[in-house]
Amino acid sequence: MKRFLLSAIVFLTALGAVMAQQRPQYTQYPLNNYIINPAVGGIEDYADLRMGYRAQWVGIEGAPRSFYASVHAPIGKYNVARATGKESLNRYGFSSIDKYKKAKPHHGVGAMAQVDKAGLLQTSTLNLSYAYHLPLNKYLMLSSGIYGGFTQFKANTEEAIAFDPNDPYLAGNIMNSSNLDLGVGFWLYSPDFYIGVSGAQLAGKNRDFIQNEETVEPYNRQQPHLYTTAGLRLQLTRDLSFTPSVMVKATQSASPSIDVNTKVTYNQQLWGGVSYRHKDAVAVMAGININYLLDVGYTYDVTTSGLNKATRGSHEVVVGIKLGNKDKVICPQWLW
Repeated sequence: MKRFLLSAIVFLTALGAVMAQQRPQYTQYPLNNYIINPAVGGIEDYADLRMGYRAQWVGIEGAPRSFYASVHAPIGKYNVARATGKESLNRYGFSSIDKYKKAKPHHGVGAMAQVDKAGLLQTSTLNLSYAYHLPLNKYLMLSSGIYGGFTQFKANTEEAIAFDPNDPYLAGNIMNSSNLDLGVGFWLYSPDFYIGVSGAQLAGKNRDFIQNEETVEPYNRQQPHLYTTAGLRLQLTRDLSFTPSVMVKATQSASPSIDVNTKVTYNQQLWGGVSYRHKDAVAVMAGININYLLDVGYTYDVTTSGLNKATRGSHEVVVGIKLGNKDKVICPQWLW
């Protein structure tokens, strides 16, 4: 099993992929994979509410500023006796499968709102999601999810410096368009690892302009996005765990993007880590699970691309609230 998990991460890292630039970019997604995969919805025993803010490329005028709020919760999930403590681990730091009992299928629902502003363009998204979690055995779970909603694009062309006064994108002072947003995902997980595949903007439009008899109107084009991700958790000691993970982001027309992350958690409360985004940035992450209700995470990205001469890096803050946490779980059981 250990060799299989390590091989899966290496395989995902080596995948040829293309980065999607249309959607907001976050560094702390390993703590909230729901923002990239609807199949994660309802994975915990409580309602997980998270709010994140990212200021990207500080010091550059018009650089992206992103905010999101997400919440997801289980339906029909019943607590199952779970193994805990050092005695439930094998010599490799993984869970001993015979210490677990098979769970029952359950549902998950969720919602997410995002606002991303970059230059003259503001993108607002609102989605609702549904997921179904099916136990394959007492150790493995497989979930599938779907989300639907809409994305609104708003460009304030009044502030634009026009090099071409006849540019059809600058026809009005404020330009709006709304598109259907649709995505699906799959999530294979256990107490020790996860592998996920998801697609976003699958109802994308494929034209830049609509040409009528008299005018040519701008027509926002959305490209499908593909996310593949994997991670595993090694319990090094009773109080110390190590979590490496990787994500590949792909579209049809951009340069490859691969993220590699590492995270260390102490006593289920304090955590820190490093993230590397290929040809883009290196990030330092830290956070604290304050109690069974509240947790906070912060990330600072150091740009490694040519932009590093003009920017002072990127900042990201995420605040999590566990609603209905009857078991008073401090560290998330599945989204670690």
